[in-house]
This record gives sequence, structure tokens and C-alpha cells, in this order.
Amino acid sequence: MNESEHFLVSKLDAAQRQLNAAIHMLFSAADPVTTHTLVGAASLLFSDLIEIRAPERSWDKKARESNSLEKSEYFQVMRRYQNFLKHARDDPDAVLEFNPEETESLAFWAVMNASELAPLSVEAQVYQLWYIAARSPYLDPEKSPLRDAINFFGDLRILPRADRLRAGKIVLDRESMRGA
Repeated sequence: MNESEHFLVSKLDAAQRQLNAAIHMLFSAADPVTTHTLVGAASLLFSDLIEIRAPERSWDKKARESNSLEKSEYFQVMRRYQNFLKHARDDPDAVLEFNPEETESLAFWAVMNASELAPLSVEAQVYQLWYIAARSPYLDPEKSPLRDAINFFGDLRILPRADRLRAGKIVLDRESMRGA
């Protein structure tokens, strides 16, 4: 596409593009604040779209209910970093202790909501398996979907974060080449 051409973009397409770019950034160890900002934008669009199109399939709703949180409490927790990074009116001198692993969790919930709206991109499919291989609470590697994720990546839970991200980049690059 010629960069000077105008084109149409839907909210769903924008969210998918943002999430795909953010996954590449995350696995490439790009600036974590910029990566989180992009994940947050995609996550918000996916959350809004699922609430409008299929609220009964919302992963935000499932997480809220399983943690017995009100909607406002849930989004206060889930969007804490995102809100800090986009608003300064009420707290211009505030400082945030930033944990890049929060971006990983937010991206996973965005992928889960995305999966309820349309087929997942290669990036989102790889990320979903990567996150499970890296962060699954299951101890038994034979429990599905952990088994599938470990078959694809190995058990990433035991690796330092930099090595987990590197493994994600390797698989994403490989799978992107297959799809190209």
C-alpha cells in the first residue's frame, strides 16, 4: 500500500493491527512503555467490541466474575498502567514503578477477547501459546492447553524473562515465514 493513499480501517482491524505490532515489539524487546501503550490501546478496543457484540463471551467478564470484582474494580486493576501512560491532568508529577510483565498479561487478555471476535492472526496464535508455555499455573505438563504450548515452545516457565521473549521471537519469525 502506498503510504500517501487513504484507506478504510474498522475498529476490529485497528485493534488487530495494534496487537500484532505490539506482539512483535514485545518479542523484540522494544521499549516496554511504548509496547504497553500499544497493547493497552488494542486491549481497550477488543474489550469494547466484545462487550457490544458478544458480552457473554467476554474474557474480561470471566476474569471479573472469577475474582469477584465489580466492573470498575476490575478495569481499575487491568488499566492501571494504561491510564497512567495516557492521562496527566490529575497527577502531572506522578511516577509509576513499571513492571513489563504486566504487559504480557494484558496482551494475553486482549488475545483471548480477540479470539471471540475473529480468527486469530499468526502473531496472536503464537502469543497465546507462548503465554501459556511461559505463565501457565498448571504443574502437570500433560494438562491441555499447557501440553500443546510446551510441545510448541518447550516449558518456558523455568527460563528468565529475556530467554522466554527470545523464544517467542524465534517462533514468531518462523511461523510468520510459513504464512508469508
